[in-house]
Amino acid sequence: MAASGTAEVSTAAELVSAIREASYGTVKLTSDITIYTTLVVNRTVTLDLNGYVLKYGSSSAWHVITVSSGILTIENSDYTKSHNFQKKYNLYVNDFF
Repeated sequence: MAASGTAEVSTAAELVSAIREASYGTVKLTSDITIYTTLVVNRTVTLDLNGYVLKYGSSSAWHVITVSSGILTIENSDYTKSHNFQKKYNLYVNDFF
């Protein structure tokens, strides 16, 4: 059975919990979130940035998100919010090294 609910998250802890929770088909940001550990995805889920920024705040690892099984779809359902990012390799980044 495919997950169908939507979880709205505003903190890193809520994001990690919702990504793990199998009943949510979509996880939707309701604010900018900074995570300090790699976000591990073990199922099929959509991450809706909703016009907000998911930022990796640690320099100790190279992976912001790891998909170990399933499929992760990242989308942005709110294009009205503007961010000052550069488009590189079809990703929007605010710092590129």
